[in-house]
Amino acid sequence: MDVDFKLLLTLGGMLVSVVSAAVIVKTKLQAVIETLADVEQRLRKLDAAADRAQTQQEVMGQRVQVLSSMLSPEKMEARAREIASILKDIEHIKRKVCT
Repeated sequence: MDVDFKLLLTLGGMLVSVVSAAVIVKTKLQAVIETLADVEQRLRKLDAAADRAQTQQEVMGQRVQVLSSMLSPEKMEARAREIASILKDIEHIKRKVCT
């Protein structure tokens, strides 16, 4: 096999091409890894914000449920009857004391 200058030059050129392509791929891969890390960090922040929002929504739902049960017509009617009964008892006690 005859090795001459042209063959060595061609092989050298191919080697330089392969090495430069590997460097370019390495650089691009590093950029993709950095972008992926940034996206992951943003995703974690969004996940935390979504968790906080869900917790706040659940708390508000519980508060609305408590207020709803406190202001239900049945309970309001029972309280009105109880207050009327207490007022009646107070009036009765006032008459008793005054006489």
